[in-house]
Amino acid sequence: MKKKILLLLILIISVLFTTSCWSRREIEELAFVIGIGISKTEEGLYTVVAQLANPSNIVAEAPEQRSVYTIVKSEGLSIFDALRNLSLIASRRLYIAHIKTILLDEVVAREGVAEIVGFLVQDMETRLESNVFITKLPPEEIFDTPNTVGAIPSFVLEIAAKNYGANSKIYVSDLQETVEAANNPVINYVTTLVEKVPTPSPKEMQYFRLTRIAVFDHDKLAGYLDYEEGQAFNFITNNFRNGILVFKYATEQDTIAFEVLESSTDITPKYENNRVSFDIAVSVEGNIAERISHEGHSHEIDIELVKKQLDKVIEDKLSKAVYKAQQDFGIDYFNLSGDFFRKYPKEFKEMKENWNEVFSTATINIKVDTTVVHTALNLNRGRI
Repeated sequence: MKKKILLLLILIISVLFTTSCWSRREIEELAFVIGIGISKTEEGLYTVVAQLANPSNIVAEAPEQRSVYTIVKSEGLSIFDALRNLSLIASRRLYIAHIKTILLDEVVAREGVAEIVGFLVQDMETRLESNVFITKLPPEEIFDTPNTVGAIPSFVLEIAAKNYGANSKIYVSDLQETVEAANNPVINYVTTLVEKVPTPSPKEMQYFRLTRIAVFDHDKLAGYLDYEEGQAFNFITNNFRNGILVFKYATEQDTIAFEVLESSTDITPKYENNRVSFDIAVSVEGNIAERISHEGHSHEIDIELVKKQLDKVIEDKLSKAVYKAQQDFGIDYFNLSGDFFRKYPKEFKEMKENWNEVFSTATINIKVDTTVVHTALNLNRGRI
């Protein structure tokens, strides 16, 4: 009897640890979605575009670029309806766990992205590291843009997003940052616009480029920042990784290219006499990477003078960016609200409903301290 009871217990325990692959999905039955785009028709219907990888062609010895992916498109009364309608077109079940790129049409972005990203993250398969872009063109045009490396366009956009630190002129938010911004009424969302650009010659393939930072009033698209303003944005938000600053050398009018190797920003909020202010201190280290002489004359570079000029160049760049945010947009897309909240939580609670207005009238002081590590030109102290 005891042996029977023991055997029964072993069988019960075994069942708990031998659940097998009850939720398995065979790879041959799945369509791997690499990119997804969302837009609207003139009639107000939602449009969902999916870029699907063609695995059999990807592993081929010399596949044609267009053969490595397929684009499918459907419409619906809602995003979910449009996405489900894709099943009427695709021969396999859509698998979205490998999405690399999410494209949001400009019209949809101006209406607000909160509900869109909310729907995307409801599906537990969606990974939060997917990159989010804004497009003025229909998403299918971006997804069907060829590239010189012969890769799936969604992968190329992912690589471009990772490479932003080479110049720090743009900033790409992933899905996690997008969700956090959408769920926090005080945060103003930012990401990047992707556009097609003219080719250098008719024989070249058309390609896309990350052209401007898209700034939002909370979750609604408000406008764009150019590359100069984009660098200033990254300085202020402590997202500047690497980049080139070009300016005129005062004494000789030479063109100097300074490569930023490291940058850090310290923001100190203040609240005195019912007035909000911020002290923004930026520390920059880098090299003089290039110098173009004005008239070909050989002369030494005064490193101390270069430092003073560079401090002024960066301060002016940041001051112009702050002015645009306060006066042109009236939106705190630098999200200085977070710094103020951490130091003055009680006061911020009273201001948060009208924070953009508070930000627009705040005093913002900018101080830059540059360190020139070396000239990186030659061994003769910068003399050419």
